[in-house]
Amino acid sequence: MKRKQHAINVALPLVLASLFLWGCKPTTEGEIGDPFDKVQGMMGTWELSSFTQQDLNSPVKETRDLSAFFIDGVSTPIQLTFQEDRTYNVAIETGKNYFGEGGTWGFDDDLYPTFLELYSPADTLSYNLGGMVREFDQSMRIEYRRECGNAATNIYTFEFNRING
Repeated sequence: MKRKQHAINVALPLVLASLFLWGCKPTTEGEIGDPFDKVQGMMGTWELSSFTQQDLNSPVKETRDLSAFFIDGVSTPIQLTFQEDRTYNVAIETGKNYFGEGGTWGFDDDLYPTFLELYSPADTLSYNLGGMVREFDQSMRIEYRRECGNAATNIYTFEFNRING
């Protein structure tokens, strides 16, 4: 009997506390709204503002800023232009071209994209999205993971600013 009473004495305050906390939960009011159109978010011209590299095989795991290879203050940095018809163009004056010569573009999933995919007659390139870009966002971050076999060896991170929409 003592054991049963002890269990009730322990359980009752826990049940009451959980009911109290559950009862104080705020109610959600209003509408969340329609989801943003991810395709419309990509439209426009984007200019490179930063380029970094992380060597995944290095014991230090540092990220190096290599922006100077693309941004010299004289030449126009890489520009990517995405059109509504799902074509894209690349303008580059200095540095290595990681984006092909242009072609068509898409996402792995238009509703919940994880990857930006660039298709050209020569190749298909896939980039991790650092976050989804909405129509009013002024920056975009994408990552190119360089692999050897099935293991990533380097991560190149490209940060772009929207220069027109």
